[in-house]
Amino acid sequence: MTHFDFEIKSRQFFDSFLMFYSGWNKGQISRVEIKKRHSERVAELSGLIAASLHLDREEVALARSIGLLHDIGRFPQLIKYNTFDDSVSEDHSKMALEELERVGLLQGLTPETAAIVHGAIFHHNKEEIPSELTAEEQLFCRIVRDADKLDILQSLTDYYANPSDPADHTLSWKIQGGRGISESVVTAAKSGKTVRKEYVRTGDDVKVMQLSWVYDLNFKASFRILASEQYVDKIYRALPKRDDVFDIYRVARIYLENKFLN
Repeated sequence: MTHFDFEIKSRQFFDSFLMFYSGWNKGQISRVEIKKRHSERVAELSGLIAASLHLDREEVALARSIGLLHDIGRFPQLIKYNTFDDSVSEDHSKMALEELERVGLLQGLTPETAAIVHGAIFHHNKEEIPSELTAEEQLFCRIVRDADKLDILQSLTDYYANPSDPADHTLSWKIQGGRGISESVVTAAKSGKTVRKEYVRTGDDVKVMQLSWVYDLNFKASFRILASEQYVDKIYRALPKRDDVFDIYRVARIYLENKFLN
């Protein structure tokens, strides 16, 4: 099966999958639509990033397929647990692979390509990419991880700018507490490190964590999108005006600007 054939099969599966999981209650329908649109946008971004790396057309098609399928586990997760919070349900990337196994979607791919799809979906939401993956597996992991982050940033910065509009995002876990920035979040972000999810306690922590995703992007195309859409600036404007917040912003901007010089 060519990668083009796999892309067609993936799209057919995605559409029929949402029809199969049709027993949504009224409160779930909007979340389903948000995740559907997110998956489609991540597919498009994955293709754009892959093309920017001068991968061949079949590899670009594979990247789009992985982007479309990366969050497929969210739908059975919502049906079974009525949440997108992995910590109180199951790892949605694991649930995605279970669904792909159930329908045999990866059958017909070479073992190498199947491993790429498996690895990229499983590791798209993990803190780090394992070093034992092959170079090609790591490449597609990085492509979908960048695309995923960029689309989340678009949705959330749109919301931060217009919080009275209907939100086109869903947080994947419940935030405890109110405003304010935790010390561990400030320390990590000021040091030019990606803020880890376990440090997050407030809504402002979430914003700083998202701003720190600049340190976890991999490709020039991703940095170009980040810069052109001004996601770092938009998040900064949504944060309280404090000296440590400005320091976090300054470090992130310098890092981003350096990515265009190197």
